Amino acid sequence: MLLSVLSWLFGGLLLLAVIVVAGLVLATWWIAAKAERLVPANGKFIEIDGNRIHYVETGEGRPIVFLHGLGAQLHHFRHTLFDRFGPGYRLIALDRPGSGHSVPAGGATGRLPEQAQLVRRFIEQLAWSILWSSAIRLAALSC
Repeated sequence: MLLSVLSWLFGGLLLLAVIVVAGLVLATWWIAAKAERLVPANGKFIEIDGNRIHYVETGEGRPIVFLHGLGAQLHHFRHTLFDRFGPGYRLIALDRPGSGHSVPAGGATGRLPEQAQLVRRFIEQLAWSILWSSAIRLAALSC
């Protein structure tokens, strides 16, 4: 009798825990969808090693890459620092994986050496895109 009551009690608590966890998951999805609607991505995306990186850039000239810290996002730079630079600079800000609109690759740990490598590859890919677009413009001008 006591064992039967305890098993029903345990089963009821387990069911309650599953319902609470499911409710929290649904609430998280709903909040994330609402945040995406209220603050849509307004930059570009680049795929690097399975990470989908969101970034914005403005201006032309010498590049400056802005990298935010933990708990921040690229918009903290756009609204505070981008206006302080005059012409002659290409200002680039990116969301680190897991921040803002950037999505980390499956299995990514988020450790600093991993993110440093990702930022290095981001800069390399942007440098190639700059060289490639410059080469296309030069070819178009020479025709």
